[in-house]
Amino acid sequence: MGGNYNYTNFRDWMYKRIDEETGNFSEEFISGVEQFMTFANSQPLTQSNNGKFFCPCSVCKNEKFLPGQKNWKHIYSKGFMLDYYVWYKHGEELDMALGTSYADSTHLSGSEDHIGNAVEDRYVEMVNDAFRENVNFDNYQHGDSCQNPVDPECNHSKKFYDLLEGAKNPLYDGCREGHSQLSLASRIMQNKADYNLSEKCVDSVCDMLIDYLPAGNQSTGSHYETEKLMRNLGLPYHTIDVCVNNCMIFWKEDEKWDKCQFCDAPRWKPRNERRRTKVPYSRMWYLPIADRLKRLYQSKKTAAAMRWHAEHQAKEGEMSHPSDAAEWKYFQDQHPGFAEEPRNVYLGLCTDGFNPFGMSSNHSLWPVILTPYNLPPGMCMNPEYLFLTILNSGPNHPRASLDIFLKPLIAELKELWSTGVGAYDVSLNQNFNLKAVLLWTISDFPAYGMLSGWTTHGRLSCPICMEDTKAFYLPNGRKTCWFDCHRRFLPRGHPLRKNKKDFLKGKHAMNEFPPESLSGEQVYSERLKGVNPPKTSECGGNGHDKKKPGYGKTHNWHKESIFWELPYWRDLNLRHNLDVMHIEKNFFDNIMNTLMSVKGKSKDTIKSRLDIKLFCDRQHLHVDSDGQAPFPPYTLDENARKSLLECVKVGVKFPDGYASDLANCVDMEKRKFSGMKSHDCHVFMERLLPFICAELLDENVHLALSGTN
Repeated sequence: MGGNYNYTNFRDWMYKRIDEETGNFSEEFISGVEQFMTFANSQPLTQSNNGKFFCPCSVCKNEKFLPGQKNWKHIYSKGFMLDYYVWYKHGEELDMALGTSYADSTHLSGSEDHIGNAVEDRYVEMVNDAFRENVNFDNYQHGDSCQNPVDPECNHSKKFYDLLEGAKNPLYDGCREGHSQLSLASRIMQNKADYNLSEKCVDSVCDMLIDYLPAGNQSTGSHYETEKLMRNLGLPYHTIDVCVNNCMIFWKEDEKWDKCQFCDAPRWKPRNERRRTKVPYSRMWYLPIADRLKRLYQSKKTAAAMRWHAEHQAKEGEMSHPSDAAEWKYFQDQHPGFAEEPRNVYLGLCTDGFNPFGMSSNHSLWPVILTPYNLPPGMCMNPEYLFLTILNSGPNHPRASLDIFLKPLIAELKELWSTGVGAYDVSLNQNFNLKAVLLWTISDFPAYGMLSGWTTHGRLSCPICMEDTKAFYLPNGRKTCWFDCHRRFLPRGHPLRKNKKDFLKGKHAMNEFPPESLSGEQVYSERLKGVNPPKTSECGGNGHDKKKPGYGKTHNWHKESIFWELPYWRDLNLRHNLDVMHIEKNFFDNIMNTLMSVKGKSKDTIKSRLDIKLFCDRQHLHVDSDGQAPFPPYTLDENARKSLLECVKVGVKFPDGYASDLANCVDMEKRKFSGMKSHDCHVFMERLLPFICAELLDENVHLALSGTN
């Protein structure tokens, strides 16, 4: 390895325990051990654990938590573990150990090229953040190599020094300060991700940079070299083979199987002259979440912010963050031991399907994303804190087999809840045991059914009302309708409960009450009892054809969700959330298509008018004896539609980044809106709908749409 890094004399007393001349403990070792014990005993983690800390002897290797006196005896009798030059398990930072701020150290190397003095370089700081907790310093010198490259600790240190060299060495002689091989590689990979560049395009850019930069420059020569350098900085991921029918994953105890246990589908594609290695039919990617959570505490930019949820003071009656919600506080009351450590992480899970190749191709890709809610609102939803955890390659829709892809995540979440993982908090200079909990999921309504196990279509699709639904069938529209099903949720004595005219014909809701709210324990022990087969792992991902008796009539359970394996899942009152933006877009599309009488999209049809005549007392909407339907007050005429579209196209302007250019969504020829994204629909409903139709619609209709009184 290149560079002027000389760590030969860095705390060399740790490995000079015996004086060769006298055969006794050397004076520098005795002095150094006293220095170590003083440092370790001064740390908050030691003081909060009655003088206990990790034993760094050659046998315990920082894996046992022992009293200070016992650690002292172990060190004298067995010596320090190899390569423990930086006391990272005892609260020491890299820059504290190697920098000038550690005034007590008298054994530092004389070189000024060590890590601590280079933290002003953001790329060196990035490397330090990535390896802060678990780098072990080898005594590398120029040209030295690792004695045992198979050893994970040795390999980890080599990655660190390779990256550090890439961050410190200038790109070419005389270049601007801070321009290094690592900085250029980072920019190249960032552009590849931002602009979806192909690998061939990156190869071409790298060739161009080498040609135009001065001779002897350190620029990487291809996408492969660039990715290889950046991979040392990245977090681990695993590829797991999947049954082609999504029945099972070949993971852990099932990793050696060559065919599916449930459908006997082969795991590997047939070999031929061009394909001599084993290639699976399907696979998924899993990115462990624990490493990413630990990284948040290793970086100075995020470590302190991860405690924000416990340190902020919310105004009474206001909710500016999930930690202000009743469900968050209820969970903490149920598990006070978990709540005592503010650095424990609260997670939310979301998933949805999309087609990466456009609507013309039938390919369903389902990513699973986790986000930590510890961060403040300004950071919580930033893309860099939305952690992609699972990615299945499709092309088939996973349907009920989504649980199969969630198995590695559930296993890791159970470990993070029960035992946790060791982590280092750079903001408090402490090692601690990091635990995590999954509070809830967030999805649209179809994905809700895949995650919860309750089918979200049919008469019993409402997961709140369940079998106590008031839904009924529309004979003309041939659809299930939930109109006037929820007046019973109004407070008792509410005037709308008495109304017999504006809801179902001749019906009031004076004596109707909402269904009982079920706890997680009640749902699991009472409602899920008898679901056959109970778990996806017992029947395969697509083996839920045999339903519990009464399916579709008295219940809608099609499986026992894998989330019930989490020990705390029964303690949660709010397990699944609906993504408001998805629902809001559906409402907006239906409202605007009906207002503007879009052919094939409007909900105001002859069939709906016939059903209105059967169930509602609204004479002005009924179809007459000639089959003619009167013009409704909630539909815009030709001039009104043109006026609305022109207003949006010409008169509506939003600040940059607030919303898309809505003018591009106006189709003047077909008199409709098209191509609006979920956020555009949200902005339209929140900012425009309250006033934009005030002069175009009947006053009562406008008041109903705008939500004003």
